[in-house]
Amino acid sequence: MDPATGLRPAWRRRVWAAVSLLVVLVLAEYVVLPKLTLARESLDRVAHLNPAWVIAAVTLEVACLVSYSLFTRALLGAAQVRFSWILRTDVTGYGVSHVIPGGAATATALRFRLLQAGGATPDDITATITAEAVGSYLALLLIAWLTSIPALFLQDATSAYLALFLVGLAALACGVLAVRRRSALDRLAAGALGAALHRLPRRTRPWITSVAVRLRGLLADHEVRKAFLTWATLNWLLDAAVLWTFLAAYDEPVNPIPLLIAYCAANLAAAVPLTPGGIAVVEGIAISTLIGFGVAGQATVLAVLSWRLVQFWGPVPAAGLCYLSLQAQSATAHPK
Repeated sequence: MDPATGLRPAWRRRVWAAVSLLVVLVLAEYVVLPKLTLARESLDRVAHLNPAWVIAAVTLEVACLVSYSLFTRALLGAAQVRFSWILRTDVTGYGVSHVIPGGAATATALRFRLLQAGGATPDDITATITAEAVGSYLALLLIAWLTSIPALFLQDATSAYLALFLVGLAALACGVLAVRRRSALDRLAAGALGAALHRLPRRTRPWITSVAVRLRGLLADHEVRKAFLTWATLNWLLDAAVLWTFLAAYDEPVNPIPLLIAYCAANLAAAVPLTPGGIAVVEGIAISTLIGFGVAGQATVLAVLSWRLVQFWGPVPAAGLCYLSLQAQSATAHPK
């Protein structure tokens, strides 16, 4: 990566794009398309879907987005930016990340600019986005680990469940040790940061140092740690509830344990930025995992595609409206 521009060399970008395309084609050919044939004869079930299920799913997804913005507010500080501004900014970034190649980086830059326009400082925004990116997936890993515990006893215990449980247990032990040995870890982190700063351009060092200090203070806040356990976790659980709602709507209510295992596996795989928002990756893994747990194939395909329609594509038009409202409000507050 070029330290001056923050971009990968052109050949690496081309290789990564080729790998991403290959993964999407493989998933489409061997996972998604074969499963879609299972649902062709039952598409009429969509037309006869009870609207109450759809309303429930949309409500849960809205609550999911709100919980993420509450997480952002807890990290950013409630006094800096109004919650309505944070919510519209998060929805805008969420929608942009789903439609633009390399959408995560573009969405982060857009969120940064909008939050700054809302009154947040650059250091606070950078620390918030960094902590958010890490904390969100830590919450997902926590859900996956907690799900592995009843899975060991209530499902057919497999080596995968056992491995997940042991890895999570080791991570939890390391976390407890980290809290008890905080001063030693602070010295270790400070040493690592100091060594890294010498390899970076001189003009960026003060900014990175200030962000690191802000991030350390952020994570030391009890209310912030509580937000990690509350809003970040609730964000994932509400989204998983949308998937369960559609499975129930297609007469296949699923035990929460296999549902969460399939959901966590799909979203953890999507953390690797092969496609915008994990498109094709999430669908392929979720469908295959649920069918592997014995859920009817036709209902699974319809439920997963319905869930992704609400979760992935639904926020896109809302993002456009939110962005326009933010721009209009900003223009009104700062007329030329």
